[in-house]
Amino acid sequence: MAFVTPRYGTDVIGGAEHAARMMAENLAKGLGMDVEVLTTTALDTDTWSNHYSAGIEEINGIKVTRCHIDEGRAAAFSAFSGRLLKYPKSATWEECERWIEAQGPISQSLLKEIASSKAEVVLFFPYLYHPIVKGIFSVGKRSVLIPAAHDERPAYLPIFRSVFRAARALMFQSKAEERFVDSTLHVADKPRLRAGLGIERYQKPIVPLSTLLPELSAQPFLLTLGRVDQLKGATLLSELFAEYKRRNPGPLKLVFAGPVTTPPIEFRDILTLGAVSEELKWSLLRACTALVNPSAFESFSLVLFEAWSLSRPVMVNAQCEVTADHVKESKGGFVFSDFAEFEAQVNRIVSDSTVRCVLGENGRSYLESSYRWETIVEKMGGFLNEVFTP
Repeated sequence: MAFVTPRYGTDVIGGAEHAARMMAENLAKGLGMDVEVLTTTALDTDTWSNHYSAGIEEINGIKVTRCHIDEGRAAAFSAFSGRLLKYPKSATWEECERWIEAQGPISQSLLKEIASSKAEVVLFFPYLYHPIVKGIFSVGKRSVLIPAAHDERPAYLPIFRSVFRAARALMFQSKAEERFVDSTLHVADKPRLRAGLGIERYQKPIVPLSTLLPELSAQPFLLTLGRVDQLKGATLLSELFAEYKRRNPGPLKLVFAGPVTTPPIEFRDILTLGAVSEELKWSLLRACTALVNPSAFESFSLVLFEAWSLSRPVMVNAQCEVTADHVKESKGGFVFSDFAEFEAQVNRIVSDSTVRCVLGENGRSYLESSYRWETIVEKMGGFLNEVFTP
């Protein structure tokens, strides 16, 4: 089995590529399969510049072949993309090709590695990038596409219908993703599995927050984890929270923990920690009143499950079908669509320890029943044998 993904490594935090690493390692361990990864030398997705050395290395027991990037992201990509994606369904094939190439990363040596791979199954993860768009056609009936798709403008570019049609089978992370792909890209006839993603058990003792961040440990706080970016809902959440605090004075704080792209608004009870260690992340999760994911665009949202693994309740943006589905199915939190709902839900979570406990335990049960890696690996193994065994 070979995974094709545009970047790969233990320092790739979050996103589809992190999920690809977790999947590759757990399939190798759980099924005893030979698993390799074909990828580029990139780390930064904004430029796709060469970061790692080209060549072969082993990461947690997985053979990783890194290929040099010939062209990263074009300087004119943002302007061109902005124009093209105003009306993506109207894009010509030539414009689609130009968009894929300008977005990058382009690695001709990676495309050669994909075409010459002897793997019985080649999994492409996610759908958006040049190595996937160009590489999937070269392996034909050995390919599985794990798109990590959601309702975003690039998905409507005509070229992606051909990419999805080229895959032998599809694997989805959520019910909402499957619905969106079927309705937009018309691939309902393809063999598919809604596998989800597995959640790792944190193996180390969780350090008390009083040890790592004593100034926060005695106060109630809402926590959001991941990239702090307007596109991920950081501005929205900070504005909602500031208005909440103006109407509801008290000790409650909002904590952003993750790399900062777009800083939240400045407000006395909002703390922006930047990127944090795994140790501090788990301490924050254990101590928080609730985890909030304000993003409207998620394909799975691992952070919800990390919170549920510690029986913490969650709050999510109603505009994101994926996270809203998780919360509704699990009964592990609340979904907010406007300030009135946000205010009411925060008040309920902050004031009622029984509500917090019930929501958190519901989320934990949902996780344990369907989203541990041993369950995911078993489902994937059965599906792949069914599709690819003659």
